[in-house]
Amino acid sequence: MFDKSDGEKSFPAVTNFMKSLFTRKSNGVNIDNPTTSSRSVDKIGGSLALIQHSRPPNLPAKDRNEENSHRKQHDAIIQEIKRREIIEEQNKEKKRLERLKEEEILAADLKLWTNYVIPNFDNLKNTKEIQNLWWKGLPTAIRGHIWKLGISNNLNLNSKIYDECLNKMANNDTNEILTAIKLDVSRTFPTLCVFQHGGPLFESLNKILAAYCIIYNPEIGYVQGMSFIGAILNLNMEPCDVFICFANLLNNPCHKAAFTLNQNKMNIYYKIFSDLFSINLPRLYLHFITTGLTPDFYLLEWLYTIYAKAMPLDVVCRIWDLFIRDGDEFLFRTALGVLNLYQEKLLLMDFVRSAQFLIKLPNDLDSNALFDSIHRININIGDFTFQQMVLNNS
Repeated sequence: MFDKSDGEKSFPAVTNFMKSLFTRKSNGVNIDNPTTSSRSVDKIGGSLALIQHSRPPNLPAKDRNEENSHRKQHDAIIQEIKRREIIEEQNKEKKRLERLKEEEILAADLKLWTNYVIPNFDNLKNTKEIQNLWWKGLPTAIRGHIWKLGISNNLNLNSKIYDECLNKMANNDTNEILTAIKLDVSRTFPTLCVFQHGGPLFESLNKILAAYCIIYNPEIGYVQGMSFIGAILNLNMEPCDVFICFANLLNNPCHKAAFTLNQNKMNIYYKIFSDLFSINLPRLYLHFITTGLTPDFYLLEWLYTIYAKAMPLDVVCRIWDLFIRDGDEFLFRTALGVLNLYQEKLLLMDFVRSAQFLIKLPNDLDSNALFDSIHRININIGDFTFQQMVLNNS
């Protein structure tokens, strides 16, 4: 059995050290002595208790000038800490008020969309008031509903056609395309953990893509990138609506050209983009020409996935809001907006770094900063609109 007195005899240095830690004298008074008058001991609250106001007894005492100097330094440090804490609290309060204001605006916008716009969508969608409201981004609660209204169902699809495609798929579960679809779906938005095997939307997205690619439109089949378009829709609406919107989006001229691998048609879009690029951002345009970075190295990826793979999800959804409002031209306007936003960084990069940067943009990409940049882009050349340029070059 270990005895305390044995320990003190065996380890005198340790014993003395421990005593020095827990016993301190101030003006010759033992602080640990409960009979000591409290008036003779400096009482310091909080973290300041960790700061010794006088030297330990085994060191020479400070002279008056040195002690005054150290006290001033100590007081200055404390004041700076307090100042920073006040600023930090002010910033927290400012952010809290900003969040409250944003929530109030979102609630008001949601009410306006729900009670006023949606019941009169066809009559109001092109008015200046609603166009400006739309630019701010759609409220999450009604985003899918507005997308369904905004995507024209030119293919006249309905739930009956979707169910028929699903029934035919039930007898076609060995198709090789299914393997490719399942692999791609499992790699779609991995951080969300909803499209991976066992996730709540894994089966849903697989069925939608298979119904479209294998049964409804086997001529196109499955192309990488489709899973991201389907996933964005699937996060915002029911499976049947996803199928209808997905099919109609891929029937738009630009995506139809991209997914059917129509190189001649895509070259027209590349040419128009390059012309707009040279007019809006001449310095960066020349830099890309010098480094050999052509639009097919980054623009095609953006178009294939409608930016879903390149940007944070919240920014992507806002881009989709305006893409559904304005059509294909907004995708090209967005591309130029991205290049404009990061122009100074890109001017310092070579071919490889630029391509890597553009394929996967920074996670801290700010939606408002991007849309301010997009707003400064001119999508017309002279009197010709984007759509007129497409028609003239076709």
